Amino acid sequence: MSNIIFKANNIFKSFQSAKKTKLEVLKGISIEIESGKITIIVGASGAGKSTLLHLLGGLDRPDSGEVYYDNKDIFGFSDDKLAKFRNKHVGFVFQFHHLLPEFTALENVMIPQLINGTNFNNAKTRSEELLHTVGLNER
Repeated sequence: MSNIIFKANNIFKSFQSAKKTKLEVLKGISIEIESGKITIIVGASGAGKSTLLHLLGGLDRPDSGEVYYDNKDIFGFSDDKLAKFRNKHVGFVFQFHHLLPEFTALENVMIPQLINGTNFNNAKTRSEELLHTVGLNER
C-alpha cells in the first residue's frame, strides 16, 4: 500500500505576460508523491516545474485545483497555518541561493528553527550538525 504524502489534483496556473496576455503554465496537472520515495520532476525550461513546486510548497496558489499534504487541503489553511506548514514540512533548495547576507551560514541555518520555537543552544547544535553533514561547517 502506498503512503501518499503530497497529492495535487487538476492544477491550473497562469500568469499575465509582459504583453498583458494570459500565459497558461500548468494545465490540469495531477501528481502523487509518496513519503520516503525520491520523486524527480523534469522538463524543458519554462515547462512549469518551479511553478508546480511553488504550489506544492504553498508558496503560491493555483488558479484552480487542489493540493493536499497528508490528506489536508493546504489552501484551506489560514495564512499563519500555511506559514507553519511550510516551516515544519517543506524544504526548498533554490536554484539561486536565498541567504540573508548579514548572517553567517550557521545563523542562516538556525533561523527556521528559532522561528519554530527551538531554543538557541539546541538550534545551534543541530545547525552545526547539519552544516557538518553537507561539508559546510567551516562556512
